[in-house]
Amino acid sequence: MLFSSLVLALSSSIDALGIGITYGIKNTKISFLAKIVLFVISIVVSILSILFGNFIKNVLPDFITKLFGNLILIGMGLFVVFQAMNEDKLNFDLDCSNSIDIKEAFFLGFALSFDCFCIGSCGSALGINSFLFPLFISVFQFVFLSVGNALGKKLQLLANLPNHVWSMVSGVLLVLIGLVRFISF
Repeated sequence: MLFSSLVLALSSSIDALGIGITYGIKNTKISFLAKIVLFVISIVVSILSILFGNFIKNVLPDFITKLFGNLILIGMGLFVVFQAMNEDKLNFDLDCSNSIDIKEAFFLGFALSFDCFCIGSCGSALGINSFLFPLFISVFQFVFLSVGNALGKKLQLLANLPNHVWSMVSGVLLVLIGLVRFISF
């Protein structure tokens, strides 16, 4: 289950890389305090998703939980891909200051954590590691956002890369995880 926790956290967090690159290309700075706010929001939302998933796991029979969990992962992945194809990421630099401050980090944190809640709930119902998933997702989001921001600033050539590419990668990963779990079901 360690591998499943790692892959689910990776797929939930990879869009943070795309957001970081996008902000880097626009020369928008993400302060260290804003990254800490994002880290804390990720942990809290992930823990809540695990608790919700464990509740569902205790209420429904194991077969039904696994079936619905896999279907929701696949559905969530398809939704993320569809959404990424139809709209760009929202700009969370609300005051157009070319800097993400603490207030803006709250909005960005909840936006990044929305799909994490769904994925964490399903993953918990499917038996992912309840302790490691929140830690993995928070660390991945922090690192991906930081690396993406630095990369975007250094590689202005990526300006032609559509903002939604990383969300699509995230969605495809979710579909693949759900399909693989169906095969091993």
